[in-house]
Amino acid sequence: MDERLDRAPCGYASMADNRVVREVNATLCRMLGYEKRGICGSSFESLLTRSSRIFFQIYFLPLIKLNGSVEEMYLTFKTSSGEALPVLLNASAVERDGEWAYDCILMPMRRRMEYEQQIQQAESASSQAKEELERIEKLLRQKRYELDHVEGSSSME
Repeated sequence: MDERLDRAPCGYASMADNRVVREVNATLCRMLGYEKRGICGSSFESLLTRSSRIFFQIYFLPLIKLNGSVEEMYLTFKTSSGEALPVLLNASAVERDGEWAYDCILMPMRRRMEYEQQIQQAESASSQAKEELERIEKLLRQKRYELDHVEGSSSME
């Protein structure tokens, strides 16, 4: 493997048509916490969480066989320590020596998930603040009405 690809800032895996991993780069090994020999020769699906394995089986093969590529497929891998590693996968089908192979680029999504959680928290806080503001405005209108009613009563006397 070319050294630049081996050290690229994204994971790379190439698998055969039967989904057995043939080649991986050092970055993917580091991301997952495995040695190359621990990944090469294993089933690509064995690296995935159960839900991602099902999603992969249902969507990956039909899409790549139909389109010759898969773009922005969200999957979750299991690291050697058992942690979940969300990734965005792009893949293309290539023919090598008369057999089909699938070259995959895997971009870790840890930061994006954190950003999305922060956005959701901010939206929730904004929604709560809006509800509180509406409650205060309603209370203010009620108090103004009461004040107008009291002032109207006192001017009649």
